[in-house]
Amino acid sequence: FSCASGEYLEMKNQVCSKCAEGTYSLGSGIKFDEWDELPAGFSNVATFMDTAVGSAENKADSCNNSSWTPRGNYIESNRDDCTVSLIYAVHLKKSGSVFFEYQYIDNNIFFEFFIQNDQCKEMESTADKWVKLTDNGEWGSHSVTLKSGSNILYWRTTGILMGSKVVKPVLVKNITIEGVAYTSECFACKPGTFSDKPGSSGCQVCPRNTYSEKGAKECTKCKEEMYYSDEGSSVCIERPPCTNKDFFQIHTPCDKEGKTQIMYKWIEPKICREDLPNALTLPPSGERKDCPPCNPGFYNNASSSCTPCPPGT
Repeated sequence: FSCASGEYLEMKNQVCSKCAEGTYSLGSGIKFDEWDELPAGFSNVATFMDTAVGSAENKADSCNNSSWTPRGNYIESNRDDCTVSLIYAVHLKKSGSVFFEYQYIDNNIFFEFFIQNDQCKEMESTADKWVKLTDNGEWGSHSVTLKSGSNILYWRTTGILMGSKVVKPVLVKNITIEGVAYTSECFACKPGTFSDKPGSSGCQVCPRNTYSEKGAKECTKCKEEMYYSDEGSSVCIERPPCTNKDFFQIHTPCDKEGKTQIMYKWIEPKICREDLPNALTLPPSGERKDCPPCNPGFYNNASSSCTPCPPGT
């Protein structure tokens, strides 16, 4: 028995019903996209792996405080040389999958993802359990098929400390598990998102200069003359006074008189205010200046651009 995406199982009448506005469901899936705290069902286990005699006993106690840490939109791994597993157990009524996004940019930390069954036997689907590195600032994605029955999911990291160098942690977000039979409730849209129709399978991101709180049916506009917001914001931010970092200058091509005009433009989107005390305004454009000389090997033949010198000159 399963419900479609955008629906939940109404336990009393045993029928699938549409999720209300401001909420969503994956039908046969669950999604973890809010990490203000560790969601129910997740746990941390920290150990110290070392083959040197005696060192593991001394180190084991110091790993007690090592854990994955929720950071709002994602969860962050440990930065020390402890081995820490983020664990989630799920029982699937049918075969499914697990999907997550991650940032993993430092090869001084080992990052594994693997699955065990309830007999602690590692599943074949995670034979290649080492997760690939990502480019700096990029989010990669990883997905693995799951068999029906009990699945225990492990995200495991171990740092390798090299002198005083700080290890960059692994970040994980948007963990989605497909294959649960049904969900008995719909999930509220997280702050900065909304769903405006009943029966939604996901929430849309609030556009720029709007915001929303948790479970929103729509986004609320910021008072744009005083506040602004980026896409997916949960609050509006007060516009600061304009500074010289809010605009830039460009030079127009040289004219036949060998002059260029200096033009000033605001950096878009403009978020600052010119009407506040000590705020700068955009300098006037149009000032004409002499064009800089051509680079070595180039000359100006009374045109607006520099031309390479002919061969032999």
